[in-house]
Amino acid sequence: MDSLLMNRRKFLYHFKNVRWAKGRHETYLCYVVKRRDSATSFSLDFGHLRNKPLYEVDDLRDAFRTLGL
Repeated sequence: MDSLLMNRRKFLYHFKNVRWAKGRHETYLCYVVKRRDSATSFSLDFGHLRNKPLYEVDDLRDAFRTLGL
């Protein structure tokens, strides 16, 4: 289960409430999935997802060259 948890230092770096987030180019979604039975609930799953770039820089550069831009 430890592999699902984010390193404390990394969490504090990316989630610190700062006005200018220099160097913080990643987006994280932390989640907890719970099942609710009557008045009680329990966790089924938890973790975090990190953003993935839609395109790599080299792919974009090649696409722009192909278009003549």
